[in-house]
Amino acid sequence: MRRLLVIDFANIAHRAYFAGRGSPVFAPDGRPVFLVRTFLRLLLARIRTEEATHVALAFESTTGSRRRDLYPGYKPRGAQEPDDLLPQLRDANVVAGRLGWARHRAEGWEADDAMAGIAVAAVAAGFDHVLLFTADHDLLGMADERVTILRPKVGGGVERYGPAEVETGSPYRVPPALVADVKALIGDATDGYSGVRGIGPAAGPDLVRRFGSLASLYDRMDEVEAAGVRARLLAGREDAFRCLDLATLRRDAPLSPAFDPDAGRVGTHDRDRLSAYLAALGLADLVRAVDGLSAG
Repeated sequence: MRRLLVIDFANIAHRAYFAGRGSPVFAPDGRPVFLVRTFLRLLLARIRTEEATHVALAFESTTGSRRRDLYPGYKPRGAQEPDDLLPQLRDANVVAGRLGWARHRAEGWEADDAMAGIAVAAVAAGFDHVLLFTADHDLLGMADERVTILRPKVGGGVERYGPAEVETGSPYRVPPALVADVKALIGDATDGYSGVRGIGPAAGPDLVRRFGSLASLYDRMDEVEAAGVRARLLAGREDAFRCLDLATLRRDAPLSPAFDPDAGRVGTHDRDRLSAYLAALGLADLVRAVDGLSAG
């Protein structure tokens, strides 16, 4: 059985940074490596738990964001990153490469688009199951009988979302295919768009469930009985469809490099190259943890 674990690199690595900085670890040359240690431990444990045979990482585009070109307020940049974060992200990326894990991006789009594209390609290539490891709610729209979303929980573990869990246990309360339609109405504060003014997380899912899609809702606006809701929807029509465009995953965004079903096989890395790099980071003890993984 082939099981692909797809990791949202920046998302999960940032979580590893903040989880690990309370117990800082340093390389022999003095540079901090606690992100690398926490990140690798977290992923090795997840590979074992999920019995993953292949691993792929999704990265952000290096050429900007088409969504930000469309809407400059998309994913507003927050406070300046800590000085010791970027060097550790680079080290974590190198370690992932020496582990032989596949690494992809969708230039011009976001890491979640790359994850969606990887999932589509993996299912088409005959993988039995794809597991998307991310805290990003957008990927809930990818859940189906062969794709599960794993959202990390504070304190450890994950929340698992298949189609039933998205419909009954997520904030959107609709089938996965309609997640973007709900987000178009209620917005996404993390991504920096507000949806339709006055349509909140209680009304939005109810409207999409009742009418079946955002387009159908606007086609049948005369069936919305509440005059106030109807007025807000009409006033926010342009915002709604702009936000739908922002919320829709680009499953067909070209992957770089192209998906290779034989890449990222667990346990097929060059042990000596990996050991040398981990030893340089002062993390030689993790080689034994990696050795415990069986080849996929």
